[in-house]
Amino acid sequence: MHEHGIGRELWAVIEEHIKQNNLKKITKISIVIGKASGIEKELLVHTMKDHIIPETIAKGCELEFVVEDLTALCNACQEKIEIHKMEAACCPKCGSGDISIIAGNDVFVKSIEGE
Repeated sequence: MHEHGIGRELWAVIEEHIKQNNLKKITKISIVIGKASGIEKELLVHTMKDHIIPETIAKGCELEFVVEDLTALCNACQEKIEIHKMEAACCPKCGSGDISIIAGNDVFVKSIEGE
């Protein structure tokens, strides 16, 4: 279950934000999970809610998880491509195979709210 390690890394980012902004209470945390990240959303939710957040200043906060679709960019023509619209490993507009993933393969803290 690598979701626990990912959860710890996310919490480190949150702690840094807490320190930088001198927060005393976290009211909401929004986390993005890319569809191609390899992370099981349910396991990450469990890890954050039951193992990481309790007994911290984020206890009782709203915890939002946003699933992000996989998106690519054609490096030849700059076309933004939704992966589910691709029929092959090439750009549907120009046919180039020079494609980079630009979204949907990461997990990250999108926002933190607090006082």
